[in-house]
Amino acid sequence: MSTISDPREVMVRGRAPLGMPAVTSEPGGAAAATGLGPADLLRIIKQHKILIAVSFTLFFSMAVAATFVTLRYFPAYTATGLIQVNPPPMDPMKSFVAIGRPDELRALLETEARKIKRANLLAKVLEQPEVVATDFYRWYEGRIEKRLDDLERYVSASPHPDTQLIRVSISLRNGKDAADIVNTLMRQYVLEHGGERSTVDQQRLDSYKTTRDRIISDLRNKREELNAFRLQSDVSQLETQRSVAIENIGNLMAMVSGLSAQGADLQAQLDELDRLGGREVPITAEMKIAIEADPVLRYVRQNVEALDIEIAAQSKFYGPNHRQTLMLVSRRDGFFSQEAARREQLIEDLRRRYDEGLRQEAARVSTQLFQLHQQLDEAEAKQRDLDRNIERYNVLLRDEESLRRQLDDIDQLIRTAEHAMTDKSNVRVQLAQPAINPVDPSRPDPPLWIAGGFVVSLLLSLGLAFLRELSDTRVRTPLDVVRYGQLSVLGVVPTLDVEEADVEAIETATRLAPQSLVSESFRQIRTTLLYSGPSDTQRTLLITSPRPEDGKSAVAMNLAVTLARGSQRVLLIDANFRRPAIRPAFQNTRPEGLSDALTGHAPWASLVTAAEVPNLFILSSGRLPPSPGELLASGAMRDLLSEATRAYDRVIIDGPPVLMISDALIVATQVDGVILVARAVSSSRGALRRAREVLESVNARIVGCILNGAVPRPGGYFREQYREFYEYTSDETMPFELPAQQPDQLPGAEEPPPGPDEKR
Repeated sequence: MSTISDPREVMVRGRAPLGMPAVTSEPGGAAAATGLGPADLLRIIKQHKILIAVSFTLFFSMAVAATFVTLRYFPAYTATGLIQVNPPPMDPMKSFVAIGRPDELRALLETEARKIKRANLLAKVLEQPEVVATDFYRWYEGRIEKRLDDLERYVSASPHPDTQLIRVSISLRNGKDAADIVNTLMRQYVLEHGGERSTVDQQRLDSYKTTRDRIISDLRNKREELNAFRLQSDVSQLETQRSVAIENIGNLMAMVSGLSAQGADLQAQLDELDRLGGREVPITAEMKIAIEADPVLRYVRQNVEALDIEIAAQSKFYGPNHRQTLMLVSRRDGFFSQEAARREQLIEDLRRRYDEGLRQEAARVSTQLFQLHQQLDEAEAKQRDLDRNIERYNVLLRDEESLRRQLDDIDQLIRTAEHAMTDKSNVRVQLAQPAINPVDPSRPDPPLWIAGGFVVSLLLSLGLAFLRELSDTRVRTPLDVVRYGQLSVLGVVPTLDVEEADVEAIETATRLAPQSLVSESFRQIRTTLLYSGPSDTQRTLLITSPRPEDGKSAVAMNLAVTLARGSQRVLLIDANFRRPAIRPAFQNTRPEGLSDALTGHAPWASLVTAAEVPNLFILSSGRLPPSPGELLASGAMRDLLSEATRAYDRVIIDGPPVLMISDALIVATQVDGVILVARAVSSSRGALRRAREVLESVNARIVGCILNGAVPRPGGYFREQYREFYEYTSDETMPFELPAQQPDQLPGAEEPPPGPDEKR
């Protein structure tokens, strides 16, 4: 839908009579066309306020919904603990003292914080029973590397400013898991550095040994179970039996598929026989051979053939009506009837045997298919038993291997723990504060998320409005005409959709509804023309448009009517030979017109028709000439315009589209000025710009542009103006026409225009 905002937006150093700006493009307008000023930004926001409001509501609702969904289903709980790092002693005889320089202490704390996130330390943490029991550990199943990488990414270790403490934290969906992992990590780190390790290490070593005893017991039981299974089943033959079973199943399935297809074909044939009812079963070639081979049928047919020969001979000798001939014919008909009866009997027997054979074959196939299904079910059951035995055997092997690896790992842990009890570290660390189970989630923070969603939603909705505005290539407002077409705006004609008066067609708006808003728009355009330049420089005007369907003919007719009602003598010429529109809009207009005058068939003044509007005269296009361009470029056209200028105050020419037909360029070089008509939304900015460039290339003088078919934008200046127009205009106001010029002052259809040397 085309839009109009505030007409004051297009006033750039131009006249603005009666509130309708005649905007002129300034030098350097191309540069201005690419930039957006504060006024443009406010205009875009004002024009797209509904889009901004709807998109903001949608985005902000999504942000609020995301906040509550995250809070309900994907919260993050942060568990934090503290580790105290004591620098090494300066003197063995002294207690622990702080390192001399602050940067040395910071470097020491940074180093220890990095050590907390070492891969080998994190791997040990993941081996601890309390970590193995967490949801975090179970979620990764067998993805060991992924589990280790994510743990390294989630764990945060950083020095606490101005202290000897290191903050260790992790954020997970389960608060208890977060606290267990942080505490396990801090304990493991403290164990490696010997802080308070005597009791803790001994407890850890005892725990490892207890775990080792349990693993040894489980491994012994698993091996006994594995040996018992090997005694019950021939493990070496399981795979072979399974392969044979799979092959047997494949063969059975192939046989079932073949028999199913055969049974379906037989059933289709039986269904067809049932549908045909037996008598209509088609006779196959084999049936025909069997019928013809029947000895009785052959005997009867031979008699028929012999009698046919004898009848032919008797008919030739005695005639067809002889008694003996008729007796032979009677005998021949009897044998022929026997032949037909025998043939019908044979066909019926063959059809019956064919039907019985099909049914017997279908029953046989159905029986075989049932037997094959039974064999297939037995084979599949056997394969499932073999698969279960093989899977159970593999599970037992995997369990045995897993227990064996666990035993090796626990032995390594025991050796490491025994070594750690005897190792002394220079840097002493101790657990300052264990992590507690967090109660409130750290993510999301509803106030922060909702406030951020508000800001982001506002920015996105504004960006969507600006994107729609900047990506639009259509001419929608007078500002677009100035900015992209670099043309002055003579006026804006609203679409009939917003017209409150009873206007059936735009072509007749100024004639049939002079008090309508459309008529007022053309009166404003007339006023703009009167004050936009000297009248002598606008005697002949060409009305054209970039492309068809822009409404140039309607603009030309209404502008001519408006000028005529302003006491000017106006001649409206239809120069669009290929698609004339003036004559259908004005009744009683002569069919002969411009083409007849230019080809010399009649003087042009004799072809002019006086319209029902005073001071308005019409010259139709006439018949379509073979070469309109050459006719318009002829001297006759220039002479006609010269004489019409002397005879009338204004000559309005309705021409063809300038980007489609070259006729408009030819006429543009012969008139005082050109008015471009652009239809809002339908006309593109590029087409309007190319139309201006084409006209300028032939040195045509462009008076300005009229924006046709515009619709006021809600909340805009014109929307308020349109609403108040009819409120301000009284229903009792009676329009009146200016007095028409006397016939002796006007060249009409009855008298020719004055000659070049005559006074007007």
